[in-house]
Formats: sequence, C-alpha cells, structure tokens
Amino acid sequence: MNLKSIRALCVGASLSVLTACASTQPAQDQTVYDPIEPVNRVVHNVNGAVDFLILYPAAMWYGDIAPQPVKNSVRSFANNLGEPINAINALLQGDPEQAAASLQRFIVNSTIGLLGFNDVATEFGIPYRDEDFGQTLAHYGVGAGPYIVLPLFGPSNLRDTTGLVTDYLMNPFTYGADNSDKVAAAYYGGMVAGAVDSRYRNNENLEQLKQTSLDYYAALRSLYRQHRNSVIRNGGPVMNDDPNNAMNASFDFDDQDAPAGDK
Repeated sequence: MNLKSIRALCVGASLSVLTACASTQPAQDQTVYDPIEPVNRVVHNVNGAVDFLILYPAAMWYGDIAPQPVKNSVRSFANNLGEPINAINALLQGDPEQAAASLQRFIVNSTIGLLGFNDVATEFGIPYRDEDFGQTLAHYGVGAGPYIVLPLFGPSNLRDTTGLVTDYLMNPFTYGADNSDKVAAAYYGGMVAGAVDSRYRNNENLEQLKQTSLDYYAALRSLYRQHRNSVIRNGGPVMNDDPNNAMNASFDFDDQDAPAGDK
C-alpha cells in the first residue's frame, strides 16, 4: 500500500476507497486480463471475511467515538506519511513542479501542521496529489499485466504490485522504522489508522456497491481498472474501453468524501 498501500489496504474483498457510488448493475468487464480468476476469487472472499470480522467493526467503532476533527487529523497524518513517495514518483515522472509541491506539503504539514495532523499546506494553496510507482511505470508505457487480488490489500495488477513493493523499499520511513521504535509506531500506526478511516468514510458506498452489483468481484475488478486509468492521468476522465459496460458511475479510490453529515 508503502503508504500508498494504505488507501487500498482495507481488506474486505478489496477495500480500497470507493466513492460517489451510484445505483447501477455493473456488467461483466471483459477488458481486464484475469488469467487466475479462480484464485483471485478465493483471495477476494478471504479478504471479505477479514473485513467483516475485523476491519468493518473497527471502522464503525472509530466512526462512533471519534469526533470529526480527529477523523480529519487521522487522514491528514496518513497522507503526510506518503508525501516523500509522492515527491519521488513525481520526479521520476519528469514533473519537478509536483515533486517540489509534495515536498513542500511534507515540510509544511510536518512542522506548522504538527507532524502532519493538520493539512496546513492545502490551506496555503498546495493541494494533495497521490503518486505511486505503479503510476510511474505506466507513465513510461508499462502495461498493467494480469489482474491480481492481493491478500488484505485487495485489487491490483502485476504493474501496480511491483510498484507497491518498490514504493515500500523507496520510502524513507521504511528505513526509519527499522532503526527507531518511535518511527515504526508512527509509520505502521498511521497505516492502520488510515485504513480504518478510509473504510469508515466509504462504508456506505461499499455497501451500496455490494447490494447493486450482480457480481461484486467483477464490479471491483472493473472499478479498479477505471480508477487506475484515471489516476495515471492525474485525475483526468476515465477511459471506458467497453461502450456496452454499464459501469458508468463515478468512483474514486482516493476521494475524501465522508458519510453524510460527517464532513
């Protein structure tokens, strides 16, 4: 997830962060290369069981006891831990302006923002943008490869799984955690807290998707493809390769929407 994994970390059949859910019945997406679908479906079901037993109860408990300012701080802290990787990948993609912006965000939020618990940088006009090594590989023309459902981390593909591992190895916090118990507690604690926060914020959308999908596994697979197509374009419009696909709703795994009345 590396900190990027946090947004996708939420187990549950793949629990990335789903938002802007609409009432549609997604058709089977034939454009995703899924040669190990039987294995992927098994992992998908195991992830769903873990979500039901652990992540969902934790997210609902968190939603009940944490006031909104605390929820905002948790998300800000988790995002801030990923800023070094955002900067590195932006630079690797030949975007020094965005690399500088991510670095500025990290410095400002880590200092004035009190270790990242307050997103002061956004207030200063430096918006957050997520970058990962999977996006970097795609920037240089590397194809997605076969679809993969990772244990706990959920939907992925060969390119993004490679990116996930690379991001983890490149993240300065990975090495800091190896040498300091305090850094390790902040790093891994932030990952877990961010995952719980994401699961809570997107519970309604995730539940609606389950209820309205003829095949929840296929729906998530298609949404993951659409999401990655969008983030590779840095938020540009999603390209739908199948004009007959009924998946026309807008989903964004990194959106910051919260349940109604909880923004």
